Amino acid sequence: MNYFPASTPRNRGFAILLVVLLSDAGLMESRVFAQNGGDSGSAVAETGPALDTSRMPAAEDTRAGKIPNAATEIPDAPVRAGGGTVQGAVFGGVGPVGAFSRSDVAEFAPAETNTSSVSSTRTPGYVSLEQCPDDMTRARSCRVHWHQLFLSTAAFNALQNAGNVYTGYWYRWETTHGKWFDRWIDSAAGWRWNVWNDQNPFLDDYIAHPFMGSITNYLWIQNDPKAMSVELGNTPEYWNSRLRAFVFSTAYSFEWKLGPLGEAGIGHTGDHPVPTNNSKVWTNETGWVELVTTPVGGLAWTMAEDTLDKYVVRKFEEKPRGPFSLLLISFLTPTRATANIFRFRPPWYRDSRRVAANTFWSEPDEADKALETGDGAAEGNGLMAATRRGVENLPEWPHPGGVHEFGAWWGFSGFSGPIWGYARDVKYMPIEVTYSYRFMGESKWNLRYAPELTALAMLDEPNWAAADRFTQRRRSYGSGVSPVGLRASFSPNSRVQPFVSTNGGFLYFDERVLSPQGSQFMYTIDFGGGIQIFTKQRQALSFGYRYQHLSNANISRHNPGTDANTFYVAVSRFRTKHYR
Repeated sequence: MNYFPASTPRNRGFAILLVVLLSDAGLMESRVFAQNGGDSGSAVAETGPALDTSRMPAAEDTRAGKIPNAATEIPDAPVRAGGGTVQGAVFGGVGPVGAFSRSDVAEFAPAETNTSSVSSTRTPGYVSLEQCPDDMTRARSCRVHWHQLFLSTAAFNALQNAGNVYTGYWYRWETTHGKWFDRWIDSAAGWRWNVWNDQNPFLDDYIAHPFMGSITNYLWIQNDPKAMSVELGNTPEYWNSRLRAFVFSTAYSFEWKLGPLGEAGIGHTGDHPVPTNNSKVWTNETGWVELVTTPVGGLAWTMAEDTLDKYVVRKFEEKPRGPFSLLLISFLTPTRATANIFRFRPPWYRDSRRVAANTFWSEPDEADKALETGDGAAEGNGLMAATRRGVENLPEWPHPGGVHEFGAWWGFSGFSGPIWGYARDVKYMPIEVTYSYRFMGESKWNLRYAPELTALAMLDEPNWAAADRFTQRRRSYGSGVSPVGLRASFSPNSRVQPFVSTNGGFLYFDERVLSPQGSQFMYTIDFGGGIQIFTKQRQALSFGYRYQHLSNANISRHNPGTDANTFYVAVSRFRTKHYR
């Protein structure tokens, strides 16, 4: 786990110095709080004369945010009388500085010359994450991570648009017909600023949009170092961080409704009327309601999750928990969990504290490795509170990946194939949870047993009972399992590994599919291939293609069947027992 802001590089020197300084916390009677490069609890000075506690800033000044002048108010490190060395210290920036006892401090005497110094390995001006809410120096480490904020927000926006385009036939039709730029301008100009209600369902306006607003709040919070480590409290730091997130959420809400990458540009909501569910009222689905409920309701939702996180979730984390327990408790904070996923973190991740799943799948992070090598921080470190997993000194698995693989993939088929099934114009989108076990391996290839669980399958097809032009398509939802699965990977020592795969199983839908005389139960079989790219030694990203056949095997009166050309992307994590 990285305890520094997400956009800051992993600098080993920073990590070692932070661990050493935190180990001295509570052992020194006097503490110096320096915003320009120091951690609370200890201070490393550069050079100079004796320790003069009368010239140190008072605690009240520190809490008030007053920054002492380092050149005149903070004395340099003293030198032990008689030319001795401090026990546990290595001068010249070579090694860690040990803890001082009171007897050590008593033996210090003023130095007449600057012949010894302690060199800091931290970049000048660096401010740690927990100090950023109080930073007044505009330190680089406390600035908003704009690049990561843009990427995570763009991914969230793309997911919203993909959901609208996939689930709405007329949404797709409106997007792809007419002159796009003119229709976008007409959609924005057609917004009804004089009405509140947009005739959308209550759950859409007053539940889904506040949920969306809270997600965008957390997208901001997790990329703003002045907000990342701030927890619920009646403090200026908390209110300022949430108000900044509120401003960002408001801007995103207006873009989503009126911008080129929102509903005005994709779907062209606003430039044409559509019937409501009861078909008695026509509306262009615009109004003030969602522009207000998204940021305002989102702020209230965020504060509610902050409250649950502080008083319920945090207490739950005090004991080591498995991943399923942590995933379950994450449903108490669903929007924060969703925002975490968009930065490729587990749903239970927190910037203000360490929350690690106590599981075979948990890979040792940097803090665990520090503990293993004896450089661990004190148990009281706030950033490493919650759970801690002991790490054995295990040998490393020699290849990218491992024996056990756990992951998930999402795919989409926009057109039907011609080989087995003859139902045409069928679109298919599965979401799968995967596991694989490497049971055979050679120097140039390996073979895995790879069953899959279909968490959700959406099938979009022509509606054989269409009453008007607005009901020409229908969607069905199902889930299932593929217990038969094999995957062969090649070049197992490479970070880029081609593979071929096959799976077989079944799906059960909520209604009959492909025909009025069809079945809800469908058998599935597929063949495909792709490449698996290891972004880390035990983590991989895969891109693949599958030709999938869906059929009821004539268990009903009619069995048209359909073939899906599914392109997909997958994420995986690997572990090997008794190895790291």
